[in-house]
Amino acid sequence: MFTLNYNSIKENLLRLKEWIYMHPQKVYRYVMVVLVISFGLIFIQYYFFKPKLSTVNKIPTMYTESDQIKADMDKNDQKINVIVNELQSLKKKREGGPLSKNDSLRIEYLFNQYQKLKNGL
Repeated sequence: MFTLNYNSIKENLLRLKEWIYMHPQKVYRYVMVVLVISFGLIFIQYYFFKPKLSTVNKIPTMYTESDQIKADMDKNDQKINVIVNELQSLKKKREGGPLSKNDSLRIEYLFNQYQKLKNGL
């Protein structure tokens, strides 16, 4: 039964192939109509159903309800605030005069810590 179905599908595909070779102008017209309709539908979808883009990363509701997650987020925010304050104090020190090598290393370390906390690593 499977071979009979396979053979009939194969025959239909061969007939379709022959028809395509015999009528290239019709095939071209059909393909162009399908392309124009698909582009039209894409534009209609874009203008009537605007994509919802958000620049703010939203925390899934599953995580916002957890007290442990909220506590961890608060700790991270506090650490970030401490790092930002220290970086601002080093910036004021730089405006007052040149920084020492230890200050430069400290800035690099604080920046790496800030990036880790921001990215959630």
